[in-house]
Amino acid sequence: AGAKETIKLKLPPEATDWLERMAASHQLPDSSKALRCCINCVAQSGARDSVERELQGGDNNDKEVEMELARQQLEWLRAESSEDGCLSATARGVIRTCMLEDEQVVFGVVRCKLKIRQCEGAQDAVDRIEKKYGSVTVQEEVWKK
Repeated sequence: AGAKETIKLKLPPEATDWLERMAASHQLPDSSKALRCCINCVAQSGARDSVERELQGGDNNDKEVEMELARQQLEWLRAESSEDGCLSATARGVIRTCMLEDEQVVFGVVRCKLKIRQCEGAQDAVDRIEKKYGSVTVQEEVWKK
């Protein structure tokens, strides 16, 4: 689904635990994928305005973790962190926002920059849904008149 870049983030244990639980609960390959879902949700919705960056982040309980992000997600995280350059603070805010959101909103929506039929990740999701529920109708460009 595209090249990923590995970055190190300092996250509180409750955030890393939540990402791991969400990955397991939603049959995602790992907590990096759960974080990518969170970033996509926040970046592509009105939720981005409600992200409170957690600047204090110097908590000794924070764990340094490696996460894999797509280039666009990393660019978005850097842009959102432009004031002080602290990617971890922005990531903590994104995760906290998603922890307060309905799981279905964060993990149950297929978000793609391309048309669904051109997006490998979306096509994988459609295939999984078809296996579980049968036929799936894909509606593209639903916002166009």
